[in-house]
Amino acid sequence: MSMLPRRDIVLLGVGHTNAHVLAMWRMSPLPDVRLTCISPFPVATYSGMLPGVLAGDYPPAAMEIDLVRLCAAAGARLISSEADGLDLPSRRVLMRDRPPVPFDVLSVGVGSVPSYRGVTLDNDHVVVTAKPMQTFLARLAARMDAVRQARPAHALRLVVVGGGAAGVELALCLPAFVRRHCGGTVDVLTTLVTASAEVVPGSLPVTATRALAALSQRGIAVHAQRRVVAVHEDRVRLDDATPLEADVVVWVTGASAPPLLRTLGLPTDDRGFLLTDATLRSTSGAPVFAVGDSGTIAGPPLPKAGVFAVRQGPVLWRNIGRVLDGTAPEPYTPQRTFLKLLNTGDGRAIGEWRGHSFEGRLAWRLKDHIDRAFIARYQDYSTPPMTR
Repeated sequence: MSMLPRRDIVLLGVGHTNAHVLAMWRMSPLPDVRLTCISPFPVATYSGMLPGVLAGDYPPAAMEIDLVRLCAAAGARLISSEADGLDLPSRRVLMRDRPPVPFDVLSVGVGSVPSYRGVTLDNDHVVVTAKPMQTFLARLAARMDAVRQARPAHALRLVVVGGGAAGVELALCLPAFVRRHCGGTVDVLTTLVTASAEVVPGSLPVTATRALAALSQRGIAVHAQRRVVAVHEDRVRLDDATPLEADVVVWVTGASAPPLLRTLGLPTDDRGFLLTDATLRSTSGAPVFAVGDSGTIAGPPLPKAGVFAVRQGPVLWRNIGRVLDGTAPEPYTPQRTFLKLLNTGDGRAIGEWRGHSFEGRLAWRLKDHIDRAFIARYQDYSTPPMTR
């Protein structure tokens, strides 16, 4: 008669950081421990490849991780449901439609949601948020279908809100997706709105100049230092009262905390993200980690960026083991610099690394190589030998 494991590791959300734990578990599961993944979606989506999917570089399946198959291969349990809070004294994750899930160590990685602060949404059917990414393509296609049915002979007016790296990539790559979906005959008028003075803020000035040139070459209008304050049925209004006609508004603004995080009974920062120490563990002292966009490390602020979430993965894996062993977890040291690569949707990319900016087809090949290598780690659903 087999005995149930004595201890439980629970991953709430399977983003970049928690996915690393699942991959490590697949290779080397901890003895007498059960791993449970909780996700409202049966797939996880790699955000780095979304622009390439829109541009037609990859099929949608290329950016997806089948959590059902991966958990089965790893010998982990997958619960496809939504959490509703925590019972910290009893160490249980409260669920919306099923019994609570016990944990000895919990890692919260539910990401972030778009921010609508100061925005009046008279018609939210026009808005297609980039997150949740698992449903982005379906929601985008549904909105375009509605527009084409109502206005079959007119150009599709696309407004991208957010001028960071993600917003620039989507503005450059979305028109190709629109034309493929609509049969290649539709005209696409694209506008990018950013609250910053430059696109891709935080990058080198020459990188921003390259990005702005790529947008200009595609005929994409840019409204810098402007904010969208209202979304109506067929237009958006900027903070200087400028109206922009819009059929589809793609929202790629800064990160806000998911409402779930405020229900967990854990310390948060002033924006609602879970507050952690340098080890990624909650400052409450509970055996709870908060990773990726879900957590904020006390101290100097870090941007909510996927590159940090990926680098947190190995530290999280080691620290989960340390907490189970009763030893002190190790600190995570954020990288000071990281490679930036922006897909421009034409077989080229813009890159930046350690004070140098570059662009071209070689940059795209580098991005393609990195992205394919990353996702391949999670799309191998075979059971590793000699792990059971």
